[in-house]
Amino acid sequence: MRRLTLPGRPDWAARLKEVAIDWDGNGYWQEQAAYTFTPEEISRIEEVSQRLVDQLLETASFAIERHRLGDLGIPAFLHSAVRESWLRSDPSVYMRLDLAYDGERIHLLECNGQTPTSLIEASVAQWHWLEDQLALGQIEDGCDQWNGIHEGLMERWGEASNRGLRHVHFAAGESSEDLATVTYLRDLAEQAGLRTAGLAVYEIGQDPQRRYLIDLDDQDIPHLMWLWPFEFAWEDTAAPELALTGTRFIEPLWKTVLCSKGVLALMHERYPDSAEILPASLTPGSLGGEVVRKPLFSREGQNVTIIGQDHAATGGQYGDLRVVEQRYAELPEFRTDTDERRYPVLGVWVAGSTVCGLGIREDASRITGDRASFVPHLILPEKSA
Repeated sequence: MRRLTLPGRPDWAARLKEVAIDWDGNGYWQEQAAYTFTPEEISRIEEVSQRLVDQLLETASFAIERHRLGDLGIPAFLHSAVRESWLRSDPSVYMRLDLAYDGERIHLLECNGQTPTSLIEASVAQWHWLEDQLALGQIEDGCDQWNGIHEGLMERWGEASNRGLRHVHFAAGESSEDLATVTYLRDLAEQAGLRTAGLAVYEIGQDPQRRYLIDLDDQDIPHLMWLWPFEFAWEDTAAPELALTGTRFIEPLWKTVLCSKGVLALMHERYPDSAEILPASLTPGSLGGEVVRKPLFSREGQNVTIIGQDHAATGGQYGDLRVVEQRYAELPEFRTDTDERRYPVLGVWVAGSTVCGLGIREDASRITGDRASFVPHLILPEKSA
């Protein structure tokens, strides 16, 4: 794995806007950089990532069947509904694994099980970047990309349609990124033959006399794909409806298990000898040595603390939550042309339960936060690797 600097496309900003990326403040999209991999490296990352997905799903089953949901911070009123969702095999469309990779070792850092970000960047924008750079002759012929994300998601919607899914409501919060992501997912669903409708999260209604949640036209919402964290929803005054409604969520309620960072401790419990699963514990202080302490539920690197030689900490709105501690894994350090430090995290995308592509975010800090940049990647041809 290497970090390259190369000329940017003359029309790169317009190309991003074509796919509805308009949140490129403060250099979020790194147009003039790329991470390169050999085919062998990508094959290994793909193999390890698929194994981790399988282990995550087995751990989810373990947590549900062994009544460990409380350990993960999932409120008691949801436990039965989460179990029912699992037993029904409610369909999952996507998630993302975050990995540390230094060219040799691969470690699972987190699983983003319900509302993973940077989807359009990974699926569409970096593919356009690759095609454009090849056409401009700025990268050598034969370069490729691990990027079957678009096709994988389309296939997943098709599978859901074959299982009887016919109509899905799509909802998002107020951010332009969330709206663009939901719009992209909705377009994929329509291409797979599903009927759809859209609304904002705050427009979702409920009626105690109705089986389902309802939309602005007073129509039932049998299936709802919303880019809204479950932990936000269960803190709402209408939270009990999550457990009672007949509406089926996408991502499903059983995904609350994979939303909790506490699942990292259960994975270590299940697979203590795994080279890729870092030691982790729900009992602070029990691991000793250098650890990363993070809330069971948090986003964009908020309220994360590295305890040890490289002590670092971030603020945020999750400081009052229970925490999990995970053995510290060193991220590789790269330098830009201006000698600035960059620490990349690999984001491996999963369609249903199958890994399908890679996106990379890098930060100037060892804690990846909301100021991290997205950097495209490429696979070198065999003769150059």
